[in-house]
Amino acid sequence: MDFHKQYPSGLRLVAKQLENFYTVSLGVFVDVGCVRETATDNGYSHFIEHLVFKGTEKRNCLQISEEIDDIGANINAYTSKDSTCFYTKSVAADLEKCMDVLADMYFNATIPEDELNREKGVVIEEIKMCRDTPDDVIQDLISAALFNNQTLGQTILGTIDNIRNADRQSILDFKKRNYLPSATVIAVCGNFDENKLDKLVEKYFEQNCDQSGAILSAEPNTEYNATFLHKFKHIEQSHLQLAWGGCSLKSPDRCANNILASVLGGGLSSRLNQVIREQEGLAYSVYAYPSYYSDCGTFEIYAGLSPENNSKVCELIRREIVKLTNDGVTQKEVDRAVIQAINALYMNVESNMTLMRLYGRSMLKLNEIFDVQADVEKYRAVTVRQVNDLARKIFSHKPAAAYVGPKISDYGVISEIKFN
Repeated sequence: MDFHKQYPSGLRLVAKQLENFYTVSLGVFVDVGCVRETATDNGYSHFIEHLVFKGTEKRNCLQISEEIDDIGANINAYTSKDSTCFYTKSVAADLEKCMDVLADMYFNATIPEDELNREKGVVIEEIKMCRDTPDDVIQDLISAALFNNQTLGQTILGTIDNIRNADRQSILDFKKRNYLPSATVIAVCGNFDENKLDKLVEKYFEQNCDQSGAILSAEPNTEYNATFLHKFKHIEQSHLQLAWGGCSLKSPDRCANNILASVLGGGLSSRLNQVIREQEGLAYSVYAYPSYYSDCGTFEIYAGLSPENNSKVCELIRREIVKLTNDGVTQKEVDRAVIQAINALYMNVESNMTLMRLYGRSMLKLNEIFDVQADVEKYRAVTVRQVNDLARKIFSHKPAAAYVGPKISDYGVISEIKFN
């Protein structure tokens, strides 16, 4: 059973009751990520995600960890480009304890100067670790190439200089501006009592919320660019990536877009995998995938390969996309991808943690209750013509491109592919 409530402060609660579960997953979603950051405070959303674990007015860092460990629960957080989430998973009887701890972190994090300075080192090491990971580097590059000089093109982790120069007051000011009740969603999935849950949210969140009714401004509008960016690194492989503008979260073509990605590069039977990996043996990893945001989205292709095969793989990618746009996908391919999407959805929602994230994001970004069966019906309604029309629309534009790998003569070939 689904439960949804909006409180006077603007705080929203969305919940899915699963009576046969022993456990419950709780998430606190905040509508903030690098999409709301400037060049000077890029990285603050992620930094705050770290800092709220460092102590509150009544719990120090160790006490937060011990209180969760004492009940055998899990606590963690993550930051994406457009949201931040703090979450727990526990047995049903310990939901109140988890809500108490998360609310305390959300409202009462003190961010003491010594902890802030210490955590700077941790985050800077995380940035350096990502810089040493080619998959992360090219993902940041392609984002910067597609959303050139726009907030979505910034990295989630931010820059070392921004983190190093951050002071306590600027962090607190950023948190105060963005951690608004109207920009916060409590998502709960698992075994709980509806009336008790409502009272817990009232007690730990709503009673502590600012009642001013302040709301965040809309996310900045975005434009797609066809920039090429590269980074030379002394590594064994070349990493290639292409990105086109895609569908937004609200787009009626979202499910068709997922089907297109699946047919082109989503699984073992996908076109790119069959040609580049299975037939030619040129890559271990090659795939296509979409990403979705409030008013835009991306369609991306990635391949990791030996540098001497750069030009050959780029030509194969070109041929497959031209073939797809000219001849279209087949009914068999669409039927297979639809079955894969529906069954993957069913498998995912058997985890109350995954379900909590789906419910939380849907409420946060769309103000809608996630409906598994509605998505299933949308997938079943996808037609060959819809997928083909969408493919021709997406691939009619020049993509952004990125290269990470050794300095070779044809490193830029990924940016020179002609698809029409």
